[in-house]
Amino acid sequence: MRITFRHLWNNKLYSAINITGLAIGISCVILAVLYWQDERSYDTFHGPDLYRITTTTKEVTTGGTGQVQGPAFAENIPEIVRYTRVMGGEIYGDVVANDKAIRLQFLFADDSFLKTFSFTLLRGNASLTDIGAAVITESTALKYFNSLDVIGKLLHMEADPSAKRLGRPMVITGVVKDPPKNSSIRFDALFPISFLQLSFEDNSWESFYLGTYVTLRQDANLTAVMQKMDRVHPAAVHYGLQRMTDIHLAPLGQNISNEESGVTDVSSPVYSYMFLGIAIFILLMAGINFVNISLASSLKRAKEVGVRKIIGGSRFHIIRQFLEESAILCLLAFVVAVMITWFSLPVFNQLTGKQILLQDSFHPVLICSFAGILSAIILLTGLYPAKVLSNFKPIAVLYNSPKLSGRNLLGRSLVVLQFSLAVFLLIATLVYYSQMDFIRTKDLGYNPMQVIRTHISGDRDVNLVSEQFRQELSRVPAIETVSFGGERSGTVEVKLQGRSVPAVHRIIDENFLAALEIPLKTGRNLSTEKTGTVLVNEAFVKAAGLADPIGVQIRTDAYFDTIPKTIVGVVKDYHYGSLRESIQPLVMFKSSWYGGGIWVKFKKEEHTAALTALQKVYTKILPQASFQYDFLYERNAKEYAQEAQWQQVIRIATLLSVFICSLGLFGLAHLSTRQRFKEIGIRKVLGASVQQIVTLLTADFLKLVMIAFIIATPFAWMVMNNWLEDFAYRIHLGAGLFLLAGGVAILMAFIAVSIQSIAAAMSNPVKSLRSE
Repeated sequence: MRITFRHLWNNKLYSAINITGLAIGISCVILAVLYWQDERSYDTFHGPDLYRITTTTKEVTTGGTGQVQGPAFAENIPEIVRYTRVMGGEIYGDVVANDKAIRLQFLFADDSFLKTFSFTLLRGNASLTDIGAAVITESTALKYFNSLDVIGKLLHMEADPSAKRLGRPMVITGVVKDPPKNSSIRFDALFPISFLQLSFEDNSWESFYLGTYVTLRQDANLTAVMQKMDRVHPAAVHYGLQRMTDIHLAPLGQNISNEESGVTDVSSPVYSYMFLGIAIFILLMAGINFVNISLASSLKRAKEVGVRKIIGGSRFHIIRQFLEESAILCLLAFVVAVMITWFSLPVFNQLTGKQILLQDSFHPVLICSFAGILSAIILLTGLYPAKVLSNFKPIAVLYNSPKLSGRNLLGRSLVVLQFSLAVFLLIATLVYYSQMDFIRTKDLGYNPMQVIRTHISGDRDVNLVSEQFRQELSRVPAIETVSFGGERSGTVEVKLQGRSVPAVHRIIDENFLAALEIPLKTGRNLSTEKTGTVLVNEAFVKAAGLADPIGVQIRTDAYFDTIPKTIVGVVKDYHYGSLRESIQPLVMFKSSWYGGGIWVKFKKEEHTAALTALQKVYTKILPQASFQYDFLYERNAKEYAQEAQWQQVIRIATLLSVFICSLGLFGLAHLSTRQRFKEIGIRKVLGASVQQIVTLLTADFLKLVMIAFIIATPFAWMVMNNWLEDFAYRIHLGAGLFLLAGGVAILMAFIAVSIQSIAAAMSNPVKSLRSE
């Protein structure tokens, strides 16, 4: 052991390179495993045999059902122990209690909710049998009352349609602990589904807007249960079962189906695989450094091995010594890795939106995993160099300088592999950045800047309230335009000239185009009168095959109204949705009913004055509603929030990989110049210039990097092209990005190698010859 420490101390540079690289790699793997474990821990705190009913139509599979499926299935299928219908997730409402108005996240559920799900009851009882009962979370109780002793307190919801029909405040009957961070279902207040049904009762089997969760008997056969569900009400849909613990990473269907079924916190397993893959890449690069430096330095230790063999050292003892050195380096690297992980966790949590703690790794399974990873690193990085050293013949190494067979083919192959991974990450980062920059700077067809988006909440006379807003805000100098309307609908049929065109519907007013600066291509804008006129976009005109769309009559979906409408204008195509989807046909019109949306266009540099005035007016007109708003450009950015988070993670990972590769090349170049010290001296004596010697020493390394670039490029193109297919509007994968990545890799390699090469080339040749 003493000999081992002495050797490590005498080779401080190589020890530092190995420890630094391994520590960074191990830290990345620890973070990746913690992220992986956190993602897969969602909903595991609930009881076993809990499933969500899924619905598969001809087009899509969703996690939604209607109100009738749960009771019907429970009545006809004995394997179902209990069912719970859940609606909420992205349903918010204004609630007044203790003279405080707060916007809460609602969840509507059956009485069996707290028996089905394992949310912890802190006060009161879990019953939702009373139509006027309410169960709130711990944090909600503290916000309103600064206490958990709130049983019997009242919640007032003046603008809620069900509360209006109930005719009395809701009574708090229970307090539950806040849903854990790894819960797919989140809420602030829980109400009976019977309360929701006061304003929204639906007996259709074709509805898919809420989630139905069932607890099955332990001996239930899932296939048999699904077949029985299909037989209860034969239709053109198929019902399935999704395990509760699978929902977070496999949410199914479109967002609206999941959100209304109570599920809000969903993710994609792609990010777990991607992060774990990147971490393994970085650790592999560090391991390659370790093996390469060990192999290269083995030539310097060959005589030591020869002497040990002559004085009786066995091959086993020599291998054990080098494995001990590897183990000590790896253990030191692991200690440093834990410290790096500890200090980097806050930044990592901020980047990924997690709340991971280092103590989360103290799980027996994770501890065993880390121990296994460490053991594998020790064996993989130590065994082969130890085997190579132990194979040296003692007489041969004492009389001649030993050489690695095949010009060290393994070491050169490992350098190629290492830089292939680095170039792959460089290309991925450049493509990722280019696509996100393309999204950020692309002309959307309208101007999202200087626009505040807010909403008239609750069941109110929106026409009366909007007129009050219009009058009040027209007197604010900082505000240019105010528009009232709704969000885009789903795709529904528009009938015209004997055929139908699938189109998105949107209710707007005459100020909408001005507020968002949407250009009109032909025709006129909507007028102030509530007439049967519509605007369409260019995509609609193309889909309908209209040569002259002005004056053409259409019928919109019956959900809005059945009155025939006349096309009076065509707007230029604009991106009303994400850039992941192409622009679809769009119909925009006025209606006496709309979703309560408000768009406020303010003057440049006047956002503070406009926001202050808007909040003041909102509070004046709706005193019992909480003022919620966002800037339209920020709202758009949220569409790509997850990509933006991972953009930073990939950038950091790429920098680390390039750093580790450069560190390894620096160490190899240092060893190479020391081993060729005499050769360099002779070349200088014979007249070789510094430039010629530097070229000689760097050429071999740069050739390996170029080979790595050639290998990595097609793989990077395939992976990133597949990722870009998720976007309807994307960058072109030209040669420039790939050449830039290759250029960066070659430049970093040249800098790492040339530092040592220049120093060796400028050394005194007499000194090198004397040393021999």
